[in-house]
Amino acid sequence: MRRKLTVVLALSSLITAGAAGTGLAAEPELPVYGVTGTGLDQEQAQRLQRALGLKDIARSESGEVAFADEQRYLRVPTVDKGQGRPDEDGNETTQTALDLEALKRIKAIPADEAAQRVQEALRSAGVLPDNATPIARYTTFELADANGRTALTQNIDTSVSYTFQLGGIPLEGEGANIRVAFDEQGVTSVSHAARTFEKAGSVKVNDLGYGLQLCQKYLGAEVKPEVAYVYVAPALDQKVDRVEPSFRCTGRTADGGAPQAITLPAAVGAAMPVPQPPQSPRPEQQFKAQAGGTQVGSEGTGNCAGLPNTAANIGTFNSEASSHGITRDFSWLDHNAWESDFKDPASAGGDDTNWADDVDLTYWQGHGSGTGFYFTGCSSHNDTKLANTEARWGNNDVEWMSLFTCQILETSTGGQSWGQRWGQAFRGLHQINSFTTISYNSANHGGKFGHYMWRSPFLWWNKPMKVRDAWAQASIDTQPPSVEWATMGVYLPSTGGYGNFNDYFWGKGSVGPDYASTGMFWRIRGAS
Repeated sequence: MRRKLTVVLALSSLITAGAAGTGLAAEPELPVYGVTGTGLDQEQAQRLQRALGLKDIARSESGEVAFADEQRYLRVPTVDKGQGRPDEDGNETTQTALDLEALKRIKAIPADEAAQRVQEALRSAGVLPDNATPIARYTTFELADANGRTALTQNIDTSVSYTFQLGGIPLEGEGANIRVAFDEQGVTSVSHAARTFEKAGSVKVNDLGYGLQLCQKYLGAEVKPEVAYVYVAPALDQKVDRVEPSFRCTGRTADGGAPQAITLPAAVGAAMPVPQPPQSPRPEQQFKAQAGGTQVGSEGTGNCAGLPNTAANIGTFNSEASSHGITRDFSWLDHNAWESDFKDPASAGGDDTNWADDVDLTYWQGHGSGTGFYFTGCSSHNDTKLANTEARWGNNDVEWMSLFTCQILETSTGGQSWGQRWGQAFRGLHQINSFTTISYNSANHGGKFGHYMWRSPFLWWNKPMKVRDAWAQASIDTQPPSVEWATMGVYLPSTGGYGNFNDYFWGKGSVGPDYASTGMFWRIRGAS
């Protein structure tokens, strides 16, 4: 664990191929790696805790270690402005204003200093894998208007994430996740979930030309695919004794959209993901009888969009809601997921007042872009893309639109900024939670999001997180460091800087009132 960190570089022709197709000789071989260790034991966790100067740290049975400072994690300075007007369901609200001067005084520590501090701490604790390389980046808070003008860009913390390789090929997944974040005072969060490996033979693999065809089949004809070899590291609570090569499938659509990245087995003769049976045809009145209390809804495109994990992921979100007594008002998958469910009826002929805008939080999974998200291959009711220009959310009920898809909040696309594209969607909506980059298809992002948002306190820890923090942490847990999560909301400078910066879910902490947009918006974004 203390050997000098080295990075093995491989020829790009071995690792990746694009739509033009660059393959290898028929049935090349790549190494198989056996697992020699999983997670941290109690002594290692305590050494890491001391090395980072923390008072406490949580370790799971599988050896995953985590910490998040309840007061300082992703903190944006705000001022409590007292009780606001009740929401449409009669819930009490608390108004919060941005403390702009305190925000401007934040001095995020330099990226190189953060990387050095983390490297030294992990080495001294003996928990730095030899195949790990640090990347230091800032978490950034921004203010901008609907015309694309940026009023403020402020770094609020510095995070150090690790990428992993096995023999020059990326190792990615929930079981390859080390991240430490700092504010001015010190460490604010820690994630450590990793295995150690050694070579355990080799396996014949399909070449990249075959992989490209496979990616095309799964992602659909409208995607120009790219393929690369990758090793997949499952979450530590999944018992695995070895990892074999896989294909990572990514790509682009003609309008600049990106499918969620998926992985498929690369070994010759390996079984491909088995499609889940589709939902039965959608009964129009299935969820029309509304129950009292807070409600959530979920939708996603899975097998019909080439996304093998969507059904499982939506299932974990629904299960978390049920286990915490939160009503699931609807859950539509594949051909039952309709674009009209997210589209405003008055301005665009949709039906969101019965679905996505008729609950407190809607969770969506599928392919996306900076200008909307897609139902292609699954349904065309009313059409196959929910465009940003068709979104009018919060004029009925929804507070938090949580879009587990690609690029929704990317900084600029088609000559328009994130505020220009999505500002008009805020008609009482509190937040859009999504990503600025591509995201990776996950089987439990939704469950983790729900867990962090709704979990029950035990003594002094395990308290629920703010909605935006829960989104960030679920993304940190399930996405590689290249993925950048983000949250956007309305900012009201004319009233002293009010906004829904610190919302918890109903019943888990304070929630702000619905605000009408004045043309100014905030965004927070950071690396997974």
